[in-house]
Amino acid sequence: CSVPQSDDAAKRLALILERNGVRGTMKIVGQKARILEQRIRYDVIDALKHHDIGFHSNWHGLRPQVAEYLAPLGWEEGAAEFARREYPGVLDVRRLFGVNPVTYGQPGPNWAPQVFPVLRQWGIPTYVSGFGYVGLDCQPFWYGGVLCTSHMYGNRLNGQAQNHFMGLNFELGKPGELEKHKEVFSRSHVQLSGTSGLISIINHPCTLVLEDWFTTYLKPRDLTEAGYQHFEEFVRWVLSHDNVRPICASDLPNLYPDRAFNRHFSREEIKRVVAGLREEVSFQRLDDCALSAAEAFSMLTRCLRAFCESGQLPDGMICIPTYNPTSQPCSVVSEVAVSWEEFCRANAEVADYINWKRKLPACVRIEGASVAPADFLAALARVLASLYDGKAPPEQVQIVPTSRCFEHYVDEEAAHSGWNSVMMLPGFTAPGLVELAKLGAWTLKPAILQARG
Repeated sequence: CSVPQSDDAAKRLALILERNGVRGTMKIVGQKARILEQRIRYDVIDALKHHDIGFHSNWHGLRPQVAEYLAPLGWEEGAAEFARREYPGVLDVRRLFGVNPVTYGQPGPNWAPQVFPVLRQWGIPTYVSGFGYVGLDCQPFWYGGVLCTSHMYGNRLNGQAQNHFMGLNFELGKPGELEKHKEVFSRSHVQLSGTSGLISIINHPCTLVLEDWFTTYLKPRDLTEAGYQHFEEFVRWVLSHDNVRPICASDLPNLYPDRAFNRHFSREEIKRVVAGLREEVSFQRLDDCALSAAEAFSMLTRCLRAFCESGQLPDGMICIPTYNPTSQPCSVVSEVAVSWEEFCRANAEVADYINWKRKLPACVRIEGASVAPADFLAALARVLASLYDGKAPPEQVQIVPTSRCFEHYVDEEAAHSGWNSVMMLPGFTAPGLVELAKLGAWTLKPAILQARG
């Protein structure tokens, strides 16, 4: 927010958190960083430096917004355009705050899947935001190799409806609102009792001083002061719970480590992965770790290649980072039967492609036809299941249509809701972003909370 009073709001909230021993996650817009510099508000910059520094886009509300300029673009073109437009903001945040951002979060509803390879390139390991097209278990998840806290509401994997996301904004300081915020937090806290988990709490500093989003009208001074008191009382109340620990974005990778990364999976673990992929394709959870569908694909192609070359199945296999296809399969056959020799040849080509590109192909070429990756993976899992049972290789391999269950975690209703936001151009739609989000969901998997020692 460019209103000068919002500078003081950011500083005061930062000092309140620091006074109570809490480190927050301060997502900085590139333009806001430049304005603070122009106004010589190094006191604000210094106060924010005591907390985690994130990146919140280069210009925030300037059109075209992130989703608007990425909507017509494919995966690779979109990633290049996002980097071109937004990198100057990252550089300014680095320059003024002296650190690389530890997280990214889009402005408002401007979620888009093409940003994830760019975040990896920039060394930004987390994506902290209340909104997104993708959600999993109302808790943190991995997507595109980045740890995400988006969309922490809806139904958990056990079917229970829960909400672990809450905001403290314009209502701060109004009579009765503190009790409402405590009630919302308590409900989420009770839902997590016995299982542990994350509750995401957000605030926009400008809402302490402004009457509404798109106005420069200021709140009365007494209401603003009541808002600061409300905020601090809420923070202290949350901290009074014995089993609550405040964290910020930089804590997330240690709390939710990717235990599959470069891990050696045993023969028995591979058999469990194989069993889970024979009829439908999705992420696979194995006790204390999880594999995305893309990681499983990579691992199983290498398993079959080892068998085709040596006649023996490997005793184990290393999981290597593998990402999604960058385009949808086109002109694929729905069902085909191929010889064992042809299946092995196609599998070897796919294994080489993944080893070279570190991503899945858009389609698998086999006997002159194109096969969708999910269909090939399910056939591969069925073949390996038979081989692990000690059976001889089949003369023919059947490849049939298979459900891509990972796509179920792409929330199209959330996307439509975002498109209708007042931030977006009237009539804005981005169906291409939804389709790309489904492609990116090849990399989706739950983030598993590290057990406390």
